[in-house]
Amino acid sequence: MPEGPLLWGLVAGGVALLACYALLLWDISRSEVRHLPRWAWALVVVLITFPIGALLYLVVGRVPAAERAPTPERADRPGTEAPPPPPPAAVGRAAMDTIGDAAGERSRSAPSRTVGDAPSVVATRGLTKRYGDTVALDQVDLAVPRGATYGLIGPNGAGKTTMLSILAGLRHPTAGGVELGVERRRLAVLVDTPLFEPWLTAREVVDLARSLVAPDGAAGEVDRALEEVGLADAADRRCGGFSRGMLQRLGLATCLVGDPEVLLLDEPSSALDPAGRREVLDLIGRLARSTTVILSTHILADVQQVCDVVGVIDHGRLRYQGPIADLLARTSSAYHLHVRGAARPLLEDLRRAPWVRSVEEQAPGRLRFVTDDATRAEQALPGLLADSGVALVSCHPATDLETAFLELTR
Repeated sequence: MPEGPLLWGLVAGGVALLACYALLLWDISRSEVRHLPRWAWALVVVLITFPIGALLYLVVGRVPAAERAPTPERADRPGTEAPPPPPPAAVGRAAMDTIGDAAGERSRSAPSRTVGDAPSVVATRGLTKRYGDTVALDQVDLAVPRGATYGLIGPNGAGKTTMLSILAGLRHPTAGGVELGVERRRLAVLVDTPLFEPWLTAREVVDLARSLVAPDGAAGEVDRALEEVGLADAADRRCGGFSRGMLQRLGLATCLVGDPEVLLLDEPSSALDPAGRREVLDLIGRLARSTTVILSTHILADVQQVCDVVGVIDHGRLRYQGPIADLLARTSSAYHLHVRGAARPLLEDLRRAPWVRSVEEQAPGRLRFVTDDATRAEQALPGLLADSGVALVSCHPATDLETAFLELTR
């Protein structure tokens, strides 16, 4: 058995080797990898003779820092696992400022592009993002009016999360640029699945975000933010026992404690039950009175409820941008009619009307018709109702954002 200096040398070498293995395994758990899943790279490092396995991982498996993305789009890089979500501090606006500055992002003030008559507070010019041969964003010119609730809609993998990450300074565009009409520290982002240390209380989580934003700020801002998101009664509970909806609201509180001018929300109501969705949507509606909100989601009904401007993104391209009402007006107009009495005469009159494309009786006394001329239909419909001798119970548009979205993307 070795003795003296030789023994201590072997012990020191063994400790150094274990430390190298530990650092490599820690790096695999946190870094973005390619070609193999994380567990496979861990086996390569441990089982192949040191340092060959380590060199294989560092040269072949580890994605370079310039290509790494903290919150990658679900379909950005096939076969690559998503890295762990950002720490709680990354949800606050100060973290956005720090990350943006570290990445060398330079925000231009007072963007000149507009949507309608309102000046834009967030805008992009020819924004393009590529991952190898995959184009996540293709020449996108976004324009978000100040004070608007802007819905960025599209299917999963369309490029919505990539867009928000670039706006927040978490990723670099391949080409094009971002223009902000506010200081980056006045911008906050809520990731799609906010996670916090489970042993912290809600008040401690929000206070941590406040300390990053304004270390000298009043502690009362923490209680105000919790009250605004409806978590005042749970302020001293550990967030490890929170439901998904409560975690979403807690994430919003960490953003609101900094009083942001622009709030980026990535799928804030996905995977929530109906009650949780309703709570989050009501909160977004209240925020819209004082904050510019950019809401990224594939749930079109949510956008129609709370947004006044919409951008439709599909396969990385911006297909439409403008007021929701204008998008709906571009599509075929449909109406629901509920009448009392025999609906057959009215049904025949509608079928003969030149402004009606199609009509059907969905249930006794309930009709649905589609027209290419909504104005003419609304002017002529009262006369048809009077001639048919039926009583009108209700008449309302049947066209929704989902119909408009499908017609646009097809």
